[in-house]
This record gives sequence, C-alpha cells and structure tokens, in this order.
Amino acid sequence: GVVCAGDVVAVTADARFALTETMLGIPPAQIAPLIVQRVGLATARRMMLTASRFDGTQAQRLGIADEVVDGADGFAAFEAALRERVRQCAPGANATTKALVLAAPQLVRDQMLERAAEDFADCLLGEEGREGIASFLEKRKPRWAVRQAQEQEP
Repeated sequence: GVVCAGDVVAVTADARFALTETMLGIPPAQIAPLIVQRVGLATARRMMLTASRFDGTQAQRLGIADEVVDGADGFAAFEAALRERVRQCAPGANATTKALVLAAPQLVRDQMLERAAEDFADCLLGEEGREGIASFLEKRKPRWAVRQAQEQEP
C-alpha cells in the first residue's frame, strides 16, 4: 500500500511484497484505495482477495512499480535521472498537475473538464506559464531549469 502511494516507484527484482491481511481475518482497508488507484479495480480485487505475494518483477508487471533496478547503484542512478527530469519541470505546474490527477477519480467528467480548464488558465497566466512560453519562443531553458542546473554546479 505504501508503495502504491508513490508518484514514481523503483524496486529491485528480488523485493518482496504481500497483501496478506485477509489471511489474518482483516481487510486491507487503509491501503485498498491506494492499490485500486494504482493498479485498477480488477487487479486490486484479485490481489487483495487472494492474499497475493509477489516480487519486484511481478510488481512492475502489475503496475505497482515503474522500474526494476539492480541494487543500491541502480536506485542511485534511477533517482539521479528522475531528479534531473523533474528539475526540468516547473514546480508549480507539477504541483497543479499532481493535484489534478489525484482529484480526477472523485470528479465527474464535467467537473474534471472545468477544473482542468481553470488550472490550465491559471498556470498559463501565472509566472511559470509566462516564463515557460517565453523560453520556448526564445529557444532557451526556462529560469527554473537554469536555476536547478546552477545549484548542481560545484
């Protein structure tokens, strides 16, 4: 369940996962919404009702993990590459995107379309949106990406 809460998840092939609450006579209630959201209703239902046990490779096939890496060095390389990609994105736009994606299951279609349009307009007219469009038109990196690169320099 905790793994299903992650935005991006890397595991090792030999990682071990289990959804064995029902074997103890209790439902996996607190983690159920996270699992359903991550893998979908049919897969979540099958995993939770059968007390599934699986490894990291199976976790990737199920949609729980995004990447299977080789040990600590693999995690470090994955994290460094992920960090670099995220740093190219505007922080406010990422925060808005995450909030929108997480709200989607609770909104009916018209509400989702309305919220998406409002969030888009707010971001487009905001500082990051103006800077992002200007950097695109001027064929340069946006300030947040340049700032991140400067912070990483020794």
